[in-house]
Amino acid sequence: MKNGRDQEKVEKQLLEIVNREDITNAQRADIYFTAGELQRSVNKAENMKLYLKQPYDTIKFFSTILRMHQHLLDCDSVESRPDENGAVKYKYRSKSRDLLKNYRLNLLNGGKFLLRRDKYSEAYPYFDMYIRSAKSPILQSYNAIRNDTLLPRVAYWATISAYNAKQPQFALKYIDDAISGVDNTLRILLQEYKVRCYETLGDKERWMESMVQGSMLYPQHDYFYLHLMDVYAENNLYDDGIALCERMLKDVGNRSIYWLGESQMYLAKKDYDACIVASDQALALDSMALDAYYNKGISCYNIAKLFAATVCNDIRNPKCKEDRRQLAQFYRDALYPMEQYRRLAPEDAKRWAEPLYYIYLNLNKGKEFAEMEKILNAL
Repeated sequence: MKNGRDQEKVEKQLLEIVNREDITNAQRADIYFTAGELQRSVNKAENMKLYLKQPYDTIKFFSTILRMHQHLLDCDSVESRPDENGAVKYKYRSKSRDLLKNYRLNLLNGGKFLLRRDKYSEAYPYFDMYIRSAKSPILQSYNAIRNDTLLPRVAYWATISAYNAKQPQFALKYIDDAISGVDNTLRILLQEYKVRCYETLGDKERWMESMVQGSMLYPQHDYFYLHLMDVYAENNLYDDGIALCERMLKDVGNRSIYWLGESQMYLAKKDYDACIVASDQALALDSMALDAYYNKGISCYNIAKLFAATVCNDIRNPKCKEDRRQLAQFYRDALYPMEQYRRLAPEDAKRWAEPLYYIYLNLNKGKEFAEMEKILNAL
């Protein structure tokens, strides 16, 4: 430290022996404090270059402060362990506390310097250290640090750094603190981050919890609703999906997207009458609700097929004529919404061609039936 040479080499040599079994806790504290001082020595050299307007290494300037903080916290942690007599003696706490306090602001400067340059994985440790050190016992005597109003904002910087660095476990570490300190727009974004991080980590329980939480806290933001509906559909949780749609209709308002979701759940449950009602509601609010046409059309078509299996075929029975009239009506009910779906999604012949084939067949629409036959043969 005195001659300003080989500080980092000496630091490395010290840290190589710090965990040896023959080293006492007092000696470990000596090593950590000395390692911190070595980093401060390097920092002072870089700072002098800056003062003299000489070329200096900005990354090195900030990284020495980060490493110094870690060494001093390690030193205090070791000193906090009782000795063989149960006593706790602090040799370095006062000095370490002053150093941590005096250099604290440069942790933020270093993190923001790297964040502005999109060096997300490098930026995160600075914000993490700023928060961790504020919660450490060594700085608890400083009310200004313990009650630092910047902490929620720093938590936000830490979260976005880790998220963009594709480190979901670190992004989640401070995300709730970050949410508490930003406006509603950023809260929604962070809640999305939470959902995606849990999904990446494969934590299905918290993934679902965060989506449900998002749908309740930010009901007008469709991301959470749409993802929940996909999960409910994929896992056959149709009643849960219907309950979500009903809650959204109540809490947010009469929107086509919720009626459409409800119609899809009812269709999956094979509750065709309820599906038709929900589809009509969706279409009343949005005449271009594509899937609402399909859901209604396929529900009417399925009702017709189910009825056809029970229809009376004895022409001597008066019921036969009435059954045939009713069957034709069911197919006519299916015709318009299915044709509308075809008009709006002409490329999706695999969905509309077969239903229309049978609808035209049962309604004696020869020309249209022949067209569907050609289309089906070409699929």
